[in-house]
Amino acid sequence: MIEVLLDHSYEDDYFMISDVTVNIKDSQEKERVKELVEKHNLVGWLVDVDRGLSKRLANLLQVDAELIDFDTNDIDIM
Repeated sequence: MIEVLLDHSYEDDYFMISDVTVNIKDSQEKERVKELVEKHNLVGWLVDVDRGLSKRLANLLQVDAELIDFDTNDIDIM
């Protein structure tokens, strides 16, 4: 599984990738995906959260979209 944490700001109206955790059993595949995450500087990306986000990330990381899981952190709710 690849866990993608998105920060969401209601005030400024954006979603940003704040963390990507790669939990894949195959160590070579895990390292390959981690390298792609770093190569493309995914942490910090502003993204549109829609049905195609997992597919776009899957294509970029060359994995099955079903491996990607999202969690959202609302950063400006008090």
